[in-house]
Amino acid sequence: MVAISIMFSIVFAGLQSLSVNATKEFLQRQLASHAQDAATSMSISLGQALEKKDLVLAEIQVALMFDRGYYQKIILFDVNGNQILVKELPKKIGEVPVLFSSLFSLQTPAGEAFISSGWRQLGKVVVVSQPTFAYEYLWSSFKDVAWWMIATYLLALVLTILLLRLILNPLLQIEQTAIEIQNKRFTQISVLPRARELRRVVVAMNVMSRKISETLDVEIAKADAYRKEAYIDKVTKLENRAGFDLRFNQFLSEKGEFSTAALVLLELEDLREFNNKFGYQQGDAVLFGISNVIKDLVSTKARFAGRIGGAAFAFVVADVKKETIEIALNEFHRRISSLFETLSIEKNLNFSIGCVEFTSLQTRAEVFAKADLAIETARHQGADNYVLLNFCDDTSIVTGSSGWRTLIQNALSENRWALFVQPVVCLRDRSIFQHEIFSRLVDHQGNFVSAAKFLPMALRHHLMEDIDKAIVTLIFELLLSPVNRLKDVAVNVSVQSVQSLPFQEWLFEKLERSKAVANRLAFELNEFGYSRDLELTREFVTRLRSSNVRIGIDHFGLDSKSLDVLKQVPPDYIKLDGGLVKTILSSEQGRDHLRSIISLAKSLEILIVAQNVESEELVTTLLEDNVIYGQGYHLGSPEQA
Repeated sequence: MVAISIMFSIVFAGLQSLSVNATKEFLQRQLASHAQDAATSMSISLGQALEKKDLVLAEIQVALMFDRGYYQKIILFDVNGNQILVKELPKKIGEVPVLFSSLFSLQTPAGEAFISSGWRQLGKVVVVSQPTFAYEYLWSSFKDVAWWMIATYLLALVLTILLLRLILNPLLQIEQTAIEIQNKRFTQISVLPRARELRRVVVAMNVMSRKISETLDVEIAKADAYRKEAYIDKVTKLENRAGFDLRFNQFLSEKGEFSTAALVLLELEDLREFNNKFGYQQGDAVLFGISNVIKDLVSTKARFAGRIGGAAFAFVVADVKKETIEIALNEFHRRISSLFETLSIEKNLNFSIGCVEFTSLQTRAEVFAKADLAIETARHQGADNYVLLNFCDDTSIVTGSSGWRTLIQNALSENRWALFVQPVVCLRDRSIFQHEIFSRLVDHQGNFVSAAKFLPMALRHHLMEDIDKAIVTLIFELLLSPVNRLKDVAVNVSVQSVQSLPFQEWLFEKLERSKAVANRLAFELNEFGYSRDLELTREFVTRLRSSNVRIGIDHFGLDSKSLDVLKQVPPDYIKLDGGLVKTILSSEQGRDHLRSIISLAKSLEILIVAQNVESEELVTTLLEDNVIYGQGYHLGSPEQA
């Protein structure tokens, strides 16, 4: 645009100069001709007046000519060259700017004619034309050419913009694709540009993106195959016992991500006798049918499910009301009964269903013990029954829930929170990579209350957003403190907060005001929260990166969607689930699965942190598998910040 503007300025100046000078020369000739014609005409009439020496008549004749207004000056000389009559007006330029008339000044040549009678000379008349109309014509001509040039210039700009948009429009897609590749999302440019050079660039980028994407797909498929080999039941395609235990332990460790949950167990009676009588093919059909019913429930209501024994199934639902659990349990019972009727096996194979509600305050052993009690109760009530039990059936829990809400609200209003930090270190030299921050509630007696105790109740009473705001505010104060010794810190943010647009706006406004510490921050989401709403997560991650904040996935590696998530919305780092890390010392299949995750993460340039590193033997094994960073009590205990 600048080049076109400069070019048009030069053309405009040159064209106007040529046009004005040509018009000026023409007008000056016209003025000279006009003056000469007037002088010649007057010399005839003035000859008679001067011959009679009648100056009055001569003056009248000059006045008649001069009063027409086309003349600036008329002078009458006698035979000796003396002025005998002068008529003169100042030079007029009319409605023409003074600057223009000074730049393009018109010369007005005088017209002369001798006055004679026969052969006798009587005098001379000199006429100078008034240039008013010439200046106005010159100015009008200048304006016409100027407007024509401006219109042409604007048209050229518009056409150039349209042409450039047409030619360079693929550059927007190329730019967007380059940004996507930078963010490790390997998309294709769908429209090939017509410009040869751009077409070559697009084809090269598409080939590169496709090859990288195919390589990643191979890595994902390999990692998924190892996961299935280690943690998926071959008959039902649900989690096996090892996979379910890992998922359940991870679920219990997700403090603040659920307030209440329910474990549903289903056990088949006499499956071995059924297989011996009808064949394993018929038995597998039963197992496969049950798994399909459970998969339907998992896709709509449950978080995860598995075949935890030869004749036992289990699945977990979270954050649903007791009435909803009862409805889901009744539906599950109805669909299993219907399945048995369809397969015509209801008289040859019985089942019992037990369900127990629990919170994250319970341990795995406590939950399964009560679930086993529910199964036994259902079995004693007769074939094909179900029983629902609850850890929270007594009224003291209601009082406790209300008390927790009051305690948390008071802590929020009085800002009674404490921050603890645990180092994440490089396993090779034990240098600090970052510090993960954990929060503790301080009660009225000054005692620390762990997150495991108050976060489930905070989630139940929808206080997580306020807690996250309070903790993030304390972290900013900590990082801005002159005595701060922490370089980089990471903190978990709840899914409840990320899904809140007011929280997001609050967070990014705070990041904007505190740019000095933003690049020292990392926010972590657990694996389930990260993959729950990929579009929301992608938007959140993009905004965090625009503020120079890093993003990590906590407890990574157990969800079936987790590998795909790495490709779709790559984080800056992942923290391998502690239960998964522990298995590599005892399970070769588990170690293969971990290695495949590491290989995929390295392909995407994602840093890897191992959690729950509790022995030097584990450190050595992790280093052998190219895991560089670790976190755990063996490497450093949490300390108050």
